[in-house]
Amino acid sequence: MPPISRSATIETDIFEHRTPKDDFINPCCFGEDFAAWLQVRLSGLTEYKLDAPVMEDYGWGFGARHAKGSIWVALSFAHEGPVDGPATWGVSVEWRDAKLLSRWLGKPDLAAFHPFVDAVWAALKAEPAITFTPD
Repeated sequence: MPPISRSATIETDIFEHRTPKDDFINPCCFGEDFAAWLQVRLSGLTEYKLDAPVMEDYGWGFGARHAKGSIWVALSFAHEGPVDGPATWGVSVEWRDAKLLSRWLGKPDLAAFHPFVDAVWAALKAEPAITFTPD
């Protein structure tokens, strides 16, 4: 079964995207502040346990665990290196079903996925400094 995911593109100048840090995997690993910002906005979703954000080669990501499965949130910096002005970011949310049988049969229980995606999209849309485009 292919992954179940939703994605969007945003453009904003509110997250750091100009000065790489010494510990970056590559010069484009921006997004730590973006992940922290998003987690604050999702903190009211008490049925999900949010994991600490981690650096990835594309930017940053974090997991959200629920009794029905887990979710991975990827925040991808969409440039080859630091940029002046607003930056473009890819945001993807992927469902990982906890029930092995559901994965084998291709019938995932998505009751926990859609409300989480809706909350992520609502947080992004609510910020006036973000231009949100669903893919």
